Amino acid sequence: MSESNLEKALYNALVPEYETAMQDIVDEHKFSPKFERKMKKLINRRNKPYYKIINTSGKRVACVAVTVLIVSSVTILNVDALRNMFSDFFVNTYEKSSKVQPVEDDSAPITLEEIYEITYNISDFEIDYFEENKYSRDIVYVKDDIAIYFTQYTKEMYHPSINTEDAEILTMDINGHEAIYFVDNNNYYNLIWDNGDYIISLGSNIGKNTLIDMAKSVQKVE
Repeated sequence: MSESNLEKALYNALVPEYETAMQDIVDEHKFSPKFERKMKKLINRRNKPYYKIINTSGKRVACVAVTVLIVSSVTILNVDALRNMFSDFFVNTYEKSSKVQPVEDDSAPITLEEIYEITYNISDFEIDYFEENKYSRDIVYVKDDIAIYFTQYTKEMYHPSINTEDAEILTMDINGHEAIYFVDNNNYYNLIWDNGDYIISLGSNIGKNTLIDMAKSVQKVE
């Protein structure tokens, strides 16, 4: 059989079958209601006032182990950092952010064996975001234009880059533990402390004094 006849035979055999198969999948795909609700929720969350906190906090455990090593090594080599030593943290401060690293503690739990919660009365707030795995818990409470961002992390997995542009990092006592305190350029008050086993952080635009009272109320769930 000549080459041209072979091509013609293949065309006649395959093209009609291909066109028939394509006709079976030309209908527009319809996403399930569950998927549509999830996408709408993600879009709405991006418009929330606390989105920049979630977006810039360190936090997605699946990639922490790899990205921390790469990003921190590259950043330290290329940007002069102001390194501060606190009782429980090393803080490398750059122009627009800081990297927080807990002091190494081999005795600390490597997974969340105990759960901590805010016991300050926030019953009029709703949970707008919740994510939990064996290394961390992230909860966002909202009421009108006020948001409270609460996290609990294992020490080994807590290596965030936090928004400290133009911010002064101070310290204060939270239940006998030294806490890092700062106000970011989104006017959120922030506290980060090591409670002995885990790293706890609170961020909110609710006000400094209320945030401190809220931090002091954080207790282990029995």
